[in-house]
Amino acid sequence: MAQKHAAHAKETGKSADELAVVRFPIVVILMVLALVAGILLGGFVTGGGAGRLPFLSSASSLSESQLDDTVATYTVGGKRNKVTYRDAILENGSLSAAENSDGSYRIPSADSVLATARSRVIAAEAERQGIEVDDAKVNAYATATFGTTDMSSISSAYGMEQDAAAVLLREATLMSLLRDKALENKAGEAPEAPTEPTEGNEVAMTKEYADYIIALVGKEWDSSAGSWASNDGPFATALSDYEISSSGATYEAACQAYYIAYQQHVSALSQYSAEWTDYVNGLLNDVSINISTIGI
Repeated sequence: MAQKHAAHAKETGKSADELAVVRFPIVVILMVLALVAGILLGGFVTGGGAGRLPFLSSASSLSESQLDDTVATYTVGGKRNKVTYRDAILENGSLSAAENSDGSYRIPSADSVLATARSRVIAAEAERQGIEVDDAKVNAYATATFGTTDMSSISSAYGMEQDAAAVLLREATLMSLLRDKALENKAGEAPEAPTEPTEGNEVAMTKEYADYIIALVGKEWDSSAGSWASNDGPFATALSDYEISSSGATYEAACQAYYIAYQQHVSALSQYSAEWTDYVNGLLNDVSINISTIGI
C-alpha cells in the first residue's frame, strides 16, 4: 500500500504523506462525558488505561471499615445525597487496584470524589426529566461506545469491577440521553470515506466518485447546471484544481471532498461540545457539593 501511495503521489505531485491523510478516515469518537472537563467517569468512559486511578499518596490510607464512610455530600432538589470512599474508588477503578500491600486502601483524590458527585448530579437530572434507561438502551450505548455489550470485557479492559462498570454504563447512558434531549446535534453522522479504486484505476474519472462528491457537497452543487452553484464555497474552493462533472470525478477528488466534509463535521462536534459544557455548567451552578477533609 505504501508503494501504491508513492506511485500515485508521483503522478499527482502530492507527497505520499499528504495522500495518506485523505485516504484514511479520521476516527472521531464522541464520548458523552469527555465533552466536559472535570466531569468524567474515570478512565472507564474517557479511555484511560486500567489502574490509572486518582489517589493521594499511599501514606494516606483507609481501613476496610472506613470504605463506607461519607467523603462528600451533594444536594439536588432539596435532597441531600452522599458519596462514600467506596463510591469514589469504584467509579474510577477497582478496590483491588486501590489496595495497599498491608490491606489498607489508598484515599481517592478530591478531584475523583468531585467527579463522582458531578456524574451523579447529571444522572439525577436525567431521571428528573423523566428519562428512563432499560437494557436495550444501555446495550445500544455500550455497542456504540465500546463495540460490545459484554460487561466482563468492558470492565476488565478498564480495570474495574463488573458491577461498578455496569452502574457507570447506566449513568453514561442516562447522560447521553439527557444530552440528546437538551441539545440539538447539528453535527449529524460522520461522512463515510469513498471506496478505494482497484489497482491501476487511481486516476480514472468515474460516475461513482462524481455521485459521491455531489451527495457530499449538497447545496454547493447545482445539479441542473451540472456544476458548482458558487465558486467560493468551501468544497468548490478546495476542489478547484480538480475536474468534476455530473458524469465523472477521480478518487483523489473524492478523497479531498471527504477530507473537507470531515473537517466540517469535527468543527460542528466542537460547537456541540461547547453547548453541552455550557448546559452542564449551568446545571452544576445550582448544586451544592461539599467534600470532607481527605488525607492525613
